[in-house]
Amino acid sequence: MHVLFIHPNFPSQFFPIAAHLARLPGWQATLLTSVDTSNLKLPFNHAAYHLKEGPLPKVFYNPETLAGLLEHLPAVYYGLKRAPQLRPDLVVGHVSYGTWLYLRNLYDCPFVGYYEILPPPFWSDGLALRKEFPPPESVRLFNATFHSLTYLHLHAMDAGYTPTNYQLGTAPPELRYKLRVIFDGVDTNLFQSRRPRPTEFRGLSIGPETRVVTFVSRGLESIRGFDIFMKAARIIEKQVPNTLFLIAGMERTNYGHELHHIGNQSFKQWVLSQDTYDPARYRFLDLIPTGDLVTMLNLSDVHFYLTVPYVLSWSLINAMACECTIVGSATAPVLEAIDDGVHGLLTDFYDVEGLADRAIRVLRDPESQRHLGKNARDRVLERYEGARCNQQMVEFFQGLIDQHKQKK
Repeated sequence: MHVLFIHPNFPSQFFPIAAHLARLPGWQATLLTSVDTSNLKLPFNHAAYHLKEGPLPKVFYNPETLAGLLEHLPAVYYGLKRAPQLRPDLVVGHVSYGTWLYLRNLYDCPFVGYYEILPPPFWSDGLALRKEFPPPESVRLFNATFHSLTYLHLHAMDAGYTPTNYQLGTAPPELRYKLRVIFDGVDTNLFQSRRPRPTEFRGLSIGPETRVVTFVSRGLESIRGFDIFMKAARIIEKQVPNTLFLIAGMERTNYGHELHHIGNQSFKQWVLSQDTYDPARYRFLDLIPTGDLVTMLNLSDVHFYLTVPYVLSWSLINAMACECTIVGSATAPVLEAIDDGVHGLLTDFYDVEGLADRAIRVLRDPESQRHLGKNARDRVLERYEGARCNQQMVEFFQGLIDQHKQKK
C-alpha cells in the first residue's frame, strides 16, 4: 500500500506516521512538501513541488493572501502529473492548504483530510485569540476567505482525522461525521523520565538545590502565553531565589495578532521590555534538538504550558510523558489532556498570581507532587502513545483502502 502525504511545510504532522508506514511490510510512504528536503536522510520517500522557478525555500511561512494559498493547488497537481510512475493507494493532505483538491482528477483512490482547526467567524469577537491583541481590519477580511480551502477539502474528502476532541468541535457540525479523532502520537520510549536527573545541560551546571522551571513553545508568542509565563516567572524569581528558568522556542509569532500592536519588534523583545528580569536566572535556548528537549524536560521541577483555546501543542504531551509536574491554563484543549489535581495543576490563563503560587508550592517541595507527573505519563500511555496512535492510523487507512476496492 502506497500512501502519499502532502503538506507545504516540513516535517509537519505527517512525519511520525510516514516513518511508521515506511517500516511496515507491504506499506510505502511518500511525503510531498514545498520546502527543500533534498539533503535530509529520511526513512520514507520525499519530494518537493515548486511554486516558482529557482531554489526551494528552507522554511515555510503561511501565505498572507488567499491567492498565496491557491498557488499550491496547481503546483501540486502539475508536479504530480509529470510523475505518472507515482500511483498512490491513498492520499492524505492538510485541508487548510492547497494540497490534494485537484488530485481527484489524477488518482482513483480514497482521499483523507488532516483537519486542524477552524476559527470563529471573522466578524465575531471570537477571532481575537487574545483580547489585548485583537485582529486588525486586514486580518478580519483575510479570514473571511482564508479557510475556503478547508471547506472545499472537507466536502471533497472521503474521510478525515484530527488530533483532539477540541479540534473536532471546531469543524462544521454537518461535516463532523467524516472525521475521526486520532492523535499524532508521541515516542514514549524517547520521552520518559530518567532518574537521577542530569547535572549538566548545554554548559550549565545544575546543582541538587537548583530548582528548574521549563517553558517550551515553537514560537514565543501570545497565544501560548509567553507574556503570562514571564509575569509568573518574575514572581517565582523573587520568592524562590534558587530557580533557573529554561525557555525553548523561536523568537517568532506563528499565530495570533500581537505583532500588529507592538511596533517593529518581536513579542519576546516586547515582553522583556515590560519589566526587569535577572538575566542570570533565564536561559533562552531557541529551537533545540529533540535529545536536548528530553534532557531539559528531565531537569524540570515545574513545566509551564499555557494556551488560549487553540491546537494542543505536542510539547505538552512530551512533558507529560517525561513525568513533568505541569502548571497550566484551564483552557479547553488542556482540560482534555489534564484533570486538575490528577495529572497537573491548572488555573485560569490570565491568573498570573495563581499560576505562580501553584508553581512556588511545587518548587518548595518537588517530591510531594511527583505523583502528578506519574499520572500524567499514565494518561499519555493510555491516549497519546505513538505505537497506539500509529496502529489506529494504519487501521483507519487500511479500512478506507479496503472499502474503496470493494466499491470497484
